[in-house]
Amino acid sequence: MHELIHAEWCKSSYSDGEGDCIEASNDIPGLVSIRDSKYPYSSRMHFPTPTWRAFTHALRSGALTRPGAEASLTPVRG
Repeated sequence: MHELIHAEWCKSSYSDGEGDCIEASNDIPGLVSIRDSKYPYSSRMHFPTPTWRAFTHALRSGALTRPGAEASLTPVRG
């Protein structure tokens, strides 16, 4: 995705000011790209814009649980 070399990245509005957040770019029509702000040159995820909108809508509407709000996890031993 050479188009992302000059992408404009926006930090999440949930950023804690410590750099622990994600950044998103929608510079490529029809695609939303996500990266970890701590590792900007590492792996990135890419989603079709309608898929990303459905995901963020589900988070806002409460259809999905936000991280940290889930029930306690049980360790899995394997």
